[in-house]
Amino acid sequence: MKLKTFLRIFFVACLLSVVASAAAAKDDLLVHSSVDRKSILIGDRIKYNIQVKGPAGFEVQMPVFQDGSIGEFEIKDSAERAKNGFFGRRTIESWYYITTYSVGKKTIPRAEVKFRLKGAKDWSVKMAGPIDISVASLLPPGGTAKDIRDVKGPLSFYEIKWIIVLGILMGLVILVFLILLYRKMKQNIPVRLPHETAMEEIEAIRALLLRGGDVKEYYAGISDCVRRYIERAFNLRAPEMTTEEFLNSLRDSTALSLGQKDLLKGFLAACDLVKFAKYAPAQAETENIYTTARHFVEETSRTPLPKSEAVSGGRK
Repeated sequence: MKLKTFLRIFFVACLLSVVASAAAAKDDLLVHSSVDRKSILIGDRIKYNIQVKGPAGFEVQMPVFQDGSIGEFEIKDSAERAKNGFFGRRTIESWYYITTYSVGKKTIPRAEVKFRLKGAKDWSVKMAGPIDISVASLLPPGGTAKDIRDVKGPLSFYEIKWIIVLGILMGLVILVFLILLYRKMKQNIPVRLPHETAMEEIEAIRALLLRGGDVKEYYAGISDCVRRYIERAFNLRAPEMTTEEFLNSLRDSTALSLGQKDLLKGFLAACDLVKFAKYAPAQAETENIYTTARHFVEETSRTPLPKSEAVSGGRK
């Protein structure tokens, strides 16, 4: 009989101990709310945080906000995390990025946090306290938004500034006319013939010599002028060849007569003698080179090469 009484007393004592521990744990559960700023401009985001600290043996249900808002604040983003600390303690945090679009003093309302021992049926409640927020306007005190205007409807026929529209159209017509006129004038520009260009170049080179130019440069220039003329008139890449290669390419060509080939051969040989052999020609020889170049251009300009015999790079 004594043993049964002892067991009953022991059971009641254990039950009271559990209840006392639960009550102590309930009182030990801490709920705290905070924000990163209490003064913002309209449209700014603030971070609203709810933190619950308590024993690990409790289940916690963080606040559920309806319609994506907390009081007058709109929720833009949210997240939650839990971490275990020392001595069986546990911390649960929920944070929300919120904003509002009206100015004045605003209040983040109290938030309900539910908790209970694991396995228990009933939930207990603790409240996160309210927080006051000051929301200021972007405009200076007493200012008005002068640059903000109401949306206008589409223009009617009589509201269109037709003078401006007609001016733009006339400008476009004039621009098109000028472009067409320029193209037509460009097409009518006479194309200079190869021998005409060569004659001008020969005269320009001789003028440089008469003004005290270097004789070697004079021979090199007049030789290059004749080669460029042959390139343009007979479609032959003469400037890219040596004198020997160039003369060999003309050996079987009907572009030039035998007399013209001999004239060209003597002309190029005389130029190479001054350019590469350091030969010092007399004044009569420099005049003769000038006369030979003109004579060659005049002679060959009367007998252009047929298209079927055009030579490129020394090949037919």
